[in-house]
Amino acid sequence: MKTPFESSRVLDRGGNPTVRELLSSLVFNPVDGSIRLNGDRIVMQRTAVNLELRRELIRVLGEEEARIFLMRLGFHSGQADARFVRASWPNLDSGDAFTAGTRLHTFSGVVRVETVYNDFDFRKKRFSAEFLWHESAEAAEFRRTRPAVEPVCWTQLGYACGYASEFFDTLIIYKEVECAGQGHQHCRVVGKPADMWGASDPHVQLFRERIVGTDHQNHAGSARPLTIGAAERILSDLDRLLLAPVLEQLGRFASVALPVLVSGATGTGRTLAARHIHRASGGKETELRHVYGPQVDLALCADIVRNAKNGRRTAAGTLVIDGAEHVPADVQPHVARAIDEGISAGGPRVVALIESDGLRAPAGLSRALWQVLCPLVVHMPAFRDRTGDVVDIAQATLASLCARMGREQLELGPTAATAIQSASWPGNLLQMRSVLAAVLVDQSSDAPLSALQIEKKMRSLAGVSHVAGEEPQGSIGDLVERLLDEGPFQLSDLERQAYSAAVERAGGNLSAAARLLGLTRPQLAYRLKSMHGAA
Repeated sequence: MKTPFESSRVLDRGGNPTVRELLSSLVFNPVDGSIRLNGDRIVMQRTAVNLELRRELIRVLGEEEARIFLMRLGFHSGQADARFVRASWPNLDSGDAFTAGTRLHTFSGVVRVETVYNDFDFRKKRFSAEFLWHESAEAAEFRRTRPAVEPVCWTQLGYACGYASEFFDTLIIYKEVECAGQGHQHCRVVGKPADMWGASDPHVQLFRERIVGTDHQNHAGSARPLTIGAAERILSDLDRLLLAPVLEQLGRFASVALPVLVSGATGTGRTLAARHIHRASGGKETELRHVYGPQVDLALCADIVRNAKNGRRTAAGTLVIDGAEHVPADVQPHVARAIDEGISAGGPRVVALIESDGLRAPAGLSRALWQVLCPLVVHMPAFRDRTGDVVDIAQATLASLCARMGREQLELGPTAATAIQSASWPGNLLQMRSVLAAVLVDQSSDAPLSALQIEKKMRSLAGVSHVAGEEPQGSIGDLVERLLDEGPFQLSDLERQAYSAAVERAGGNLSAAARLLGLTRPQLAYRLKSMHGAA
């Protein structure tokens, strides 16, 4: 017999199949005890069962692994429902079939979905949406007891991602930005393609590494390590281009449990290389710790040694030291000793980033620390030395920016490509991204970019692209000219601001700040003291 239902405005809202049509396709057969939706068997159970399952998973696996398990379960459920809709209503308009996911979600009794906006184009793989979830079954328990610290609708979030990803044939990521389980009036989710969130986004990496791929399922309560090939597959087009000259080298080094030194100028992709080494060596995102040189202290050294002697890795399976040459001089011998002990005792993998050509130790890096780090060196080439693929990098950067800005994909015109190829790009990717973003903001049409636009923005943003060790042409002179145009000024004020900025950038470490200014520590300390006394 068919399940009866009452008239309601909600039943006929949206495209086909409506909730009314879904209900009319629901058949209960008391003979074999089956419930079928348009021929497919489904089951009905109390929400308390799912709550108990959730508690048990958290008890056995821990909260993080339980979250991943339920999001993965939801993802595959969403994919299955998307295929079910396509197979059961083959003549449906593709837009109706896609939006049926919101009605299936409501129909299931898990949550009532309200659309804020839902903008999509299957051909161009364009998607941007926001929904409100009312009366979430997963959040209900927390509303009754105590508010959660983080969003709790794990299965529903995975379902939304899986359903949308199946229709677009590309990974769609939803984020729960508000959750009723945290005390909000309702749950709010925002979705867009993974590339629009960015390859380095932790949520995107979690889905790619642990939820979507079949190679990363749990085994004995922990994630299987990624293979080098699997790590390469999750790179975006832009990431792959940036790492292309060193990708094979990174793969070899990832399999060796030794420190790696990544050298190169700012904006060449040093941090990206470090993350790839971490992933390719089997590390999870939660095991990556990133610290800046001036922040390295004796406590961090002690932590490395303590955990190595205990025969276990620290919470950060890979420790990235960004700007190793800026580690305080008095701490560097201790860092070298800690890394050396960690190599033999199983401490964390260390990847050090330095601004250098990789052939010699940069100024500020001690001989002891250099010798520990230098056996495995990866040098990231500057854009001025990458004449063969700079235009490809620019096009991939442009595609990423268009996606993030919700714009149609734009192309580089022939003259723009020539201008990009001939430019030196002292700021590398940072400068290129700034220039292209500025061009996009000004351009309202979908016409290809021109050389005139590129060159104009490069000139206007010349002061923005400053990189340590390479001063943009005329930037200091331009600053002085602007100050003089505004009228007389005190040179001591300019000095004071320079000292203050250097100390702030170095995190309060006077030795590191002095190196940034080309001074010794006593010289900087004396000048700061003199200025404070004068003030």
